[in-house]
Amino acid sequence: MSKIGLIIKREYSTRVKKKSFIVMTFLAPLIFAAVIFGGVWFIVNDTTNHDVLVVDQNGILTRHSEGTGHLESRFANTFRDSDNLIYHFTKNDITDEVFKEGPYTLKIVIDDAQLNSGSGTPLTYKKIPSLRVKENIKSELENAIEQFRVQDNLMLDWATYKSMKVSVSFVEMDVEQGGHESLDQYKAIVGFGFSVMIYFFIFLYGVQVMRGVIEEKTNRIVEVIISSVKPFQLMMGKIVGIGLVGLTQFLMWVVLCSLVMFIGGLIMFGNMSDPALLVDAGSVVSTSELSDAQAMLLENDIALAFLSINWPLLITLFIFYFIGGFLLYGAMFAAIGSAVDAETDTQQFMLPVSLPLIFGFIVAEMLLQNPDSPVGVIFELVPFTSPIVMMIRSAMGFAGMEWLVLFGSMAILVLTFLFFVWMAGRIYRIGILMYGKKASYKDIWKWIVTKS
Repeated sequence: MSKIGLIIKREYSTRVKKKSFIVMTFLAPLIFAAVIFGGVWFIVNDTTNHDVLVVDQNGILTRHSEGTGHLESRFANTFRDSDNLIYHFTKNDITDEVFKEGPYTLKIVIDDAQLNSGSGTPLTYKKIPSLRVKENIKSELENAIEQFRVQDNLMLDWATYKSMKVSVSFVEMDVEQGGHESLDQYKAIVGFGFSVMIYFFIFLYGVQVMRGVIEEKTNRIVEVIISSVKPFQLMMGKIVGIGLVGLTQFLMWVVLCSLVMFIGGLIMFGNMSDPALLVDAGSVVSTSELSDAQAMLLENDIALAFLSINWPLLITLFIFYFIGGFLLYGAMFAAIGSAVDAETDTQQFMLPVSLPLIFGFIVAEMLLQNPDSPVGVIFELVPFTSPIVMMIRSAMGFAGMEWLVLFGSMAILVLTFLFFVWMAGRIYRIGILMYGKKASYKDIWKWIVTKS
C-alpha cells in the first residue's frame, strides 16, 4: 500500500473508533427528529387561550345583538371565536392599568386611522402572542374592514362584490418544451436541498481537517511522521481520510434520519384522521385558500417535477461535487492549519476561504427565485461556488450548451483542486515545521514561491 494509502487508513480508522464519532453518529438523527417533531407537536398542541378585547370606538364594525343586547361583530364571518381565541367587544377604551387587572390577554383599538389605512393598529398584550395568533387576528380585522368599505363606502352588496372577485391562476407553457409547463422551479428546490448538504459538509469536515493538522503540529507528532513521508503525502492522506470519515458519517445520518423520521411519523401522525390538523391555521398562505382545482394542480406539478428529475445523473453529480468541493476546500483548510500554531490564530485566514462558499449559498438561494438566471452560469463555472450552485442546475437537467457548461465546470473544479493541492503542499512543507511565529499573508506567499 502506498504511503498516502497508509495515512488515509490511519486517519479513517482512528477517527471512526472515537467515542465522539460513534455517539454523534447515532445521537444527531435523534436530535434532528426531536427538533422536527417537537416543533410540530408544539404547533399542533398550542393550548394558549386568549381573550381579545376589540375596542371599536366609532361603533362601525360592531352592533348590538338582537337577542342579548351585547356588542357583536357587525359583519358575517368576521371575528370568529375558536378554541384558543375568544373575541369581546366594547366602544370605550380602557386604561393600561384596568387592562392589566382585567380578564383580557389582548386588546386592539380600531379608529378612523385603521379604517382608512389599516396601518398602525395598536395591539396591547400581557404576554407576547405567537405569530399564529397575530396572523389570525390580523386576518379577521382585515376581513371586517374590507366588508365595511364595500358595504358602507361603495354601497355594494357583499355577496355581489365577492362574486365579482376573480382568482387568477397561470397555465404556464414553456415554448422550448413544446408548450408544456416548465417544472424547473420545483426541481430547483430539490437541487437546493443537495446544495445545503454540500455546504454544511464542507464547513463541518473542512474545519476538522484544519484542527487535525494543528493538533499534530502542536503535539510535535508531525516531526516524527515527516521523516518518513513527504509533507504533500501527509496532507493528501489527511484530507482524503477525514473526508471518508465525514462521508461515512453523512451516509449513516441519511439512513438513520430516514428511519427515525419514518418511525416517528407513524407514531405521531398515524392516528390522526384529519391531516388538516397539521396545517397552521394562522399561516398567510395555506392550501385551504386554494380551490380544489388549484390544489390538485399544485400537487400534480410537485409529483411530476419529482418524477421527471434525472435521479441517476443528479446523484452522480452530487457525489462528484460533494467530493470535489470538499477536496478543494479541505486543501485550503489544511494549509491554514499548517500556517498557524493555535486555532485562535486562524481567524485572519478563515474569512477569504469561507466567503466564496457563503456567496455560493447566496447565489443558490437566488436561483430558487429565478432558476434560468444567466448569473447562475457564471457561478457554475467558478470552482469555489460550483459545488453549491451546480446542484440547482443538476436537478433541472441539461440541454444543448448547458452540457458544455457542466463539463467545463467539472474540468475547472478538478484543475483548481490539483492546483490548490500543489499550492497547499508548498505551504504545508514549511508551515508545518514553523513554531512560535504568527504567519502573515506575506510569509505564506514566500513559502509558495520558494523553491525546494
